[in-house]
Amino acid sequence: MKTKTILLSVIYSAISAIAAAYILVAAADLPAENKVVAIGILFVLCLISCLLAANGAGGEASIEGDESMYSSEDEDGDDDREGGTVKWFNVTKGFGFITRDQGDDVFVHFRSIRGTGHRSLSEGQRVKFEVVESDKGLQAEDVSVLR
Repeated sequence: MKTKTILLSVIYSAISAIAAAYILVAAADLPAENKVVAIGILFVLCLISCLLAANGAGGEASIEGDESMYSSEDEDGDDDREGGTVKWFNVTKGFGFITRDQGDDVFVHFRSIRGTGHRSLSEGQRVKFEVVESDKGLQAEDVSVLR
């Protein structure tokens, strides 16, 4: 969980606990010495609920997002794409080269990589892709990372 999420949970819990305690004190007419205990109990309960909510909301979504970004060999099973290894990829410029299993190199642009968000490749990664002839030579399209 991110530090910012935890910090916000603590702040929201403190505000909620203080507000709820004053409401309880006014409504139930609790003695003054019980105010601190009431604030403490409400703070802990609010903190637990905020942390659980933040953890539950962020955990599953990020796992699904990471999974959809890559394809496994099983999913790509019998497609007619060929395999290769990333020779190099410049993340800043958004392009690089893949060495085909047959030996020659093919240009790859970040837009040709499957997935959403920040798409990049790492040197040495195994990939599957289609080769197309462009006006500048061979280019990899429909690139997916093999795990």
